[in-house]
Amino acid sequence: MSSDADGQLNARRRGFLQSLGGLAAVPSLSSVLVAGDLYINNKLGFAFRKPTKWRFEHLRTFADLRNEYEFASPNEELVAELRSGPLPLAVISQAPLLRALSSSMTVYAEDNPLREGESLSEAMPDILRGTSSFVDGFRIVVAPRLVPVAGTDAVEYAATFTYRDRLGNAGPVRNRSLLVLRQSVLYTLNMLDIPADGIVAEAEFNEVRQSIVFA
Repeated sequence: MSSDADGQLNARRRGFLQSLGGLAAVPSLSSVLVAGDLYINNKLGFAFRKPTKWRFEHLRTFADLRNEYEFASPNEELVAELRSGPLPLAVISQAPLLRALSSSMTVYAEDNPLREGESLSEAMPDILRGTSSFVDGFRIVVAPRLVPVAGTDAVEYAATFTYRDRLGNAGPVRNRSLLVLRQSVLYTLNMLDIPADGIVAEAEFNEVRQSIVFA
């Protein structure tokens, strides 16, 4: 693989891990409005509605917690990048993070990282190979498939991997991912839940996906 291709793949890995984090940030910018269950980003022309009774986590919460979060990578340089890198647009959670086992969803936006003319479907094998190399026990449970989102083609898939924390807790978690390429922006929505422990957020994920609107 060429150095350019390596760089593109590493960028995709970083973007995916940033969006996988399950931690939170709601920017306090004039272009962003959070009203009740509704999140509106006027700058991006993007909006969605969170599930009732779920909560938006705050920027300070994410800044305080991301150094505590166990990124699933043995690469210390990559971990340092993730801890100092861009924050996600928003994260919603079922319960206060790090206080209770619960589901969470992270919404992330980045400049289109694909090669010119490359489709999301064509990029998925690289994304999945990269992900499998830095999380333990990575296994696809629902293969990537094209789905319509707000009039735009998107790719959705689900995988499981093993999560470990500093207290020695370990177990399987599920990551259901939705990637939407809209003009020059790639939006990623990731759900983390723990079906083996009865913590399931299928309905909530579908609810958020169906609520997405682009201006």
